[in-house]
Amino acid sequence: MSQIAEKAPPKDYVAAREGAAFYVVPSPGYLVFSGETRQEYLQRQTTNDLGLISATRALPNFLTSASGRILEFFTLLQDGESIGMLTQPGHGPGLADYFTKRIFFNDKVTVEDKSAGWALIELYGPEADVAASLLGFESMPNEEDVLSAGDTLLIGLGKGGFETRPYILVALSTLVAELMKNLSSVKAAALSFETREILRIEALQPGDPEFNGEYTPFELGLERYVSTEKGCYTGQEVLARQVTYDKIVRRLVQLRSDEHIQLGALVLGEGKDIGHVTSQASSPSLGNIALTVLRKPFDAAGTKVELVDGHNHTTGVVSLA
Repeated sequence: MSQIAEKAPPKDYVAAREGAAFYVVPSPGYLVFSGETRQEYLQRQTTNDLGLISATRALPNFLTSASGRILEFFTLLQDGESIGMLTQPGHGPGLADYFTKRIFFNDKVTVEDKSAGWALIELYGPEADVAASLLGFESMPNEEDVLSAGDTLLIGLGKGGFETRPYILVALSTLVAELMKNLSSVKAAALSFETREILRIEALQPGDPEFNGEYTPFELGLERYVSTEKGCYTGQEVLARQVTYDKIVRRLVQLRSDEHIQLGALVLGEGKDIGHVTSQASSPSLGNIALTVLRKPFDAAGTKVELVDGHNHTTGVVSLA
């Protein structure tokens, strides 16, 4: 029931779907954890198993509350004798303060905010490999793999619903202008934030709007970043019960509608409150789309729902789940 836009799609959208495109992440966060007990320190606070991290493997990870809900999402990297942390845009200073306050007398660890010295650039599109080859990479990484070319790293992100796998470049901030020049030379388009959001929502990928303290990793379909075998961390007992007793009662879905979908709109199923819109966009391919976490059984593809924003009532349908 989606209504396809009649006007020509933005050039950066076409490039991301058919060629190559890049997105320079604003206010990138990069923290460095050093010291003898750095790995043990992070292991007891986060959901994923630090034993998996290596020079060639990145580790997506969460901080969760006592109720198992997501407080922060970040990616850990082996940084020489230290561990680096790529945070969500603008979250570096806050996370540095959070972790510093949780260093106890027997912890041999330091936390440094080195965000100003680093840049993050996301790569999209079926020709991203051509762009990466110009930067010195001879191949492309699989999910969570880390490749290096000089001072620049290339990490494979989870493909999810993307037509082609996205990647992220981690580079010294002094190299950004040169990297952008090289990317543009192979006709890679610079993505706007709006287009990047369209791609994310089309692919049913949660982002910062969904990492809002309301949902657990399982409800967002990110169970692969939660270890069921490691020791205790905040929220572990709740997350373990969700799995053991099949207590995952809602999950992330994509909605489509013939009409504009309002951010924050209440979602009703059979007159019941079953969720609210966390992300929305107007897609050149799919029309009006949104992300929301819906209670079962209303999360099934094809389920019709009502969207309520004040006095405005529209209808939608679950298109991806």
